[in-house]
Amino acid sequence: MSHPENRTTCTALPMDRDPISGNHLGDRSIVVRFGRWLAGSTHYAGALVAIGGLLTFLAYAVGGVEVAANAGTLLNDGPLTQADSWAALMIQTGASALLMLTPVVGGYVAYGIAGRQGILPGAIGGVVAMVSIGGFLGGITAGVLAGVTTAVARRISGRLAPRGTVSIALVPAVATAVTAAVIFELVGPRVSALVDALHNALPPLTWGSGTVLGLVLGLLVTADLSGAISKAAIAFAATGVQVAPNSLNFTIMATVMAAGMVPPMALSLATLVRGSVFTPAERSYGKVSWLFGAAFIPEGAVPFALADPLRVLPATLAGGAATGTLTMTFGSTMTSTIGGVFAIGHLGSPLLFAGAVAVGVLVTAGTVVGLKSLRRAVPAETDARAAIRRTTKVDAAIA
Repeated sequence: MSHPENRTTCTALPMDRDPISGNHLGDRSIVVRFGRWLAGSTHYAGALVAIGGLLTFLAYAVGGVEVAANAGTLLNDGPLTQADSWAALMIQTGASALLMLTPVVGGYVAYGIAGRQGILPGAIGGVVAMVSIGGFLGGITAGVLAGVTTAVARRISGRLAPRGTVSIALVPAVATAVTAAVIFELVGPRVSALVDALHNALPPLTWGSGTVLGLVLGLLVTADLSGAISKAAIAFAATGVQVAPNSLNFTIMATVMAAGMVPPMALSLATLVRGSVFTPAERSYGKVSWLFGAAFIPEGAVPFALADPLRVLPATLAGGAATGTLTMTFGSTMTSTIGGVFAIGHLGSPLLFAGAVAVGVLVTAGTVVGLKSLRRAVPAETDARAAIRRTTKVDAAIA
């Protein structure tokens, strides 16, 4: 019999080039297959993050960090002949692009598991996950839920009505409903409870050791790269600056910002130091990801983390912890809540701040290179094509 959804001749998405998507729910090597095609995500997640990150970077370069606070006014009242109006447009557009990361990842992951019918359930599940989970981890969660549900529902509907057309709409609808329900009722409340616990636990830490506080903040900021946990730490620091502006809160803000700058810059450095352990797409993306770190856009590391979370996230945690501890110990201060290097006018003890960031970058880069070097070399693109030819022969034999 012929394969119901043979995509080996289509190269629209990375999982099309590597025959590991579609109906593989029962495959004994599903984890290996999942990891292999997830590693091809850099082309697509990288493009999205690059658009949002570059627009944000350019907005800071043109209008300064103050443009974020005045963006609404500038867009409504500012003439387009002014540079600040264009900066406001860029920062709003960049923020919108980065906000799309969770549903895009959700749709991508679901497509890899269940094929085209999984795209919309995964993307809609990603929109639901934005509220409670956020970040690329929220997208992976929604995508896995939607993909598995779609695959199961398709098998059930195929047995009940093998030639019916009702399942074409029914399967995605069921998958969307189940995914949304699980996130709303099970996953979301637990993540929200964790975030609430962090909001309650962080203030008492300010009364104790600054080293411990810096360590904790550094870990939180780099835990999920602008997901719910990272945003909880950033919100804690920003609230302190805005509500109670004092030297301690300024140091906390500097600590959070320094740690958040580390992952994109460190992974960019890692692609230069040991490019052989990264895919060509990761090496290409690494040429610009350092810009996002410099501008305090933690999402800049997401394409690397999405492609290899089990190696990248531990490395970012190590670097974030080192930078957070050092920044808090050095006592650098930051009175702006955004901007990175563009907020240098708001930075106290800039050399110590830069030193703490540099240490974290070296720690993360060294750790990720070491972890990636423990596995076999990254397969070349020709290996993927060879795998496609092998699978095509198998499908032909089965047919």
